[in-house]
Parts: sequence; C-alpha cells; structure tokens
Amino acid sequence: MLIVLLAVGLPVALAIPPTIPLVLFAAVATALTFRDPERPVVVRPGTALAPADGRVIHVGPVWDDFCQAELTEIAIFLALWDVHIQRAPMDGEVVAQRRRPGGYRSAMTRAATHGNNRLATYLMTSHGPCVVSQISGLIARRIVTWAPEGTELAQGERLGMIKFGSQVTLRLPTTANVLVNVGDKVRAGITPVAELPDAETPA
Repeated sequence: MLIVLLAVGLPVALAIPPTIPLVLFAAVATALTFRDPERPVVVRPGTALAPADGRVIHVGPVWDDFCQAELTEIAIFLALWDVHIQRAPMDGEVVAQRRRPGGYRSAMTRAATHGNNRLATYLMTSHGPCVVSQISGLIARRIVTWAPEGTELAQGERLGMIKFGSQVTLRLPTTANVLVNVGDKVRAGITPVAELPDAETPA
C-alpha cells in the first residue's frame, strides 16, 4: 500500500508543491501503521497477554451474547502510530468468528466499542473463553484475520490486523484478575493484562 501511495502521491506533490507535507504525512503514517516487528514473546501460562498495542481506555463487565455469560472486557485504543497487528492473548482454538456491521465512530470512545463495525474471534482456552474483537474507527475500513475457525493459536501468535486507527477489546472470564488500569500503555504479545485460574471441569 505504501508503494501505491508513493506512486500516486509523488507525481501530485511534484505538480502541486503545497501538497508535499500532506503526502509525506500520509506516507509516514502508512509506514508506521503497516509495520510488523518481530516480538520476543515469553509464554506465560495462566496469564493473558495484550492482544494489541495501544492504550487501555476501559475495563469492566459486559454481557457476551455468543458465550451467554458475563465477561470482563479490556478495551485498547490503537493510535495511528501504534503497530496494528493483533496477537493471541493465550493458547487456544478458534471456535467461532462473528462479523457485525456498524458505524465508524472515533475508536477511542465507548460508543465505538459496541457500535462500530467489528470482527469477534472466539478462542476456547484451558482457562475458559477468550474473545478478541477487532473494531473499526474513523479511518479504519478493513479488518483482516489470519486465523479462521479451527485454527490452533499459540500465545503471542499473529491473529490479524486492522488497517489504520482502531480499537481492540479482550473479553475474559470474570474470574480473571486484571493487571492493567485505564490509561496504561500495552504491547501485543508482551504486556500481561490478566491472570486466570484453570477453568473448572464439570462434574
């Protein structure tokens, strides 16, 4: 995409010099957004790692229709300069994915958390359900997943990507001990965000 932007933008910038700062800004923002750095993921059983880079904007209980249970939700806002690759918070199998159309409100708002276009990926782990939702923002228009149903994901493995500024939420069982607060900066596959006990085995 960066190559396409430069191929289109450079001729315009050369023909209309006042547009040079705009073209440069767009090129830098695109390069930052689409970068995919390697991460030294340290596997931490019983701990959920952040699914995305960004800043925590909300922590609290929420009802999940698919799981038919109340879960604890951690919402993370991704600015344009944050890495936009999402990673699996825990080891688990992708048991379902649900796309829900919606709006394109600012991704740093609570209205965006439950009202914007989104893709929810449901993982079943040894600690219970784990849901990662990729949510569009004002600029984001495309949500990509690399882990279809049936995929076995390892903690820290790449799960997908949102194109440009956006929001990612993580839902965990209410037994989770959340380790982050609103305002904290987190990094995908690096920052521990919650500790979880093993799921109870039905008698």
